[in-house]
Amino acid sequence: MKYAIPVEEDKGWDSPVSAHFGRAPLYAIWDEETNELKVIDNASDHFGGVGMPAEFLVKHCNAILCGGIGARAIQLAEELNLGVYVGAEGTVKNVIENLKEGKLRLASKTDGCGHHDHYH
Repeated sequence: MKYAIPVEEDKGWDSPVSAHFGRAPLYAIWDEETNELKVIDNASDHFGGVGMPAEFLVKHCNAILCGGIGARAIQLAEELNLGVYVGAEGTVKNVIENLKEGKLRLASKTDGCGHHDHYH
């Protein structure tokens, strides 16, 4: 299983988690099987690329671990069969530890940030 974590800057395992999913400049991609971590640029349309963030990430992961995410982004991720877990904070290392300990929870549409009119 591969997970995408929105991050503010590339500091490897110590990369700080971004508060919002779609507007993060980077994503840390963690491969649970190999325990490898790579950081990629957010190449969605929010940063001059093509497609919504979930559409971009479906090529790189099976699930998203984030703090904040819009309701429409949750819906799109679900349509793409991407799991979305909320409650991510701190560093990539913290997020992965929290996932392993069951401290992150599967997102529902009610978890989405309601004040945005676009996908996040």
